[in-house]
Amino acid sequence: MVAREGEGGGSGGGEGGAPAAAPATPESVLFPEEKPADPPAGDKPADPPAADWKEYVNDPAKSEAENAAAKVEHDKTKPAEKTDAEKALDTVPEDGKYALTMPEGVHVDQELLDALGPKFAAKKLTTREAQELTDEYVKIETARATKRLEDWGKTVSGWADTAKKDPDIGGDKWDGTTKAAQKAVNSLGTPGLREYLNASGGGNHPELIRIFAKVGAMISEDNPPADGAGGKGKPVEAAHMLFPNDAPKG
Repeated sequence: MVAREGEGGGSGGGEGGAPAAAPATPESVLFPEEKPADPPAGDKPADPPAADWKEYVNDPAKSEAENAAAKVEHDKTKPAEKTDAEKALDTVPEDGKYALTMPEGVHVDQELLDALGPKFAAKKLTTREAQELTDEYVKIETARATKRLEDWGKTVSGWADTAKKDPDIGGDKWDGTTKAAQKAVNSLGTPGLREYLNASGGGNHPELIRIFAKVGAMISEDNPPADGAGGKGKPVEAAHMLFPNDAPKG
């Protein structure tokens, strides 16, 4: 069983094995100033209608009018007739194909559902029961995804904080570092690179900032004429500013 919010995790109830105290009445969210009225003394809530509800049978000890009145009251407890959709929820699909609904933004993993459906049917799981399991799974996975995003956000923010404190690129050098790094990305990179750095958070990593800042400084300090050093030879390709030893031979 899954422990629901507010349920105790231990056994025996209160301290020393005594029964736990009754939980306080939860505060109303919409009307916090209003408290639910106490039920009249001696009154008990009506029992829910039994699943095996049966038609009223006349009591020989009662008159015809009394039986008629008793039947009217008894018929009020008759469960409402289920719709076709409700009946479908409470049946086991013979073909093992379950029609499940997902919350907005979540899509059914049809391949997984097709693989598990026959196994659910073999265990006599109704569509309603399979939906309840799916809802619980989606809730757990959603919480996990949210936690991963939060953790990743903290990691990316931590990279930025580390970079700003780095003795080589941070502190008083930070403004110059970021300007040089931006120049390298804008001059040598593509819009796709900028998009990747922003989407992945890599643009906050100290080592990427460090290398981009160095490249940006190289572009500023060594900007040869358009037709190569001294105006002769082939133009210097941008890639060779990063890897000069990899320049083609001849």
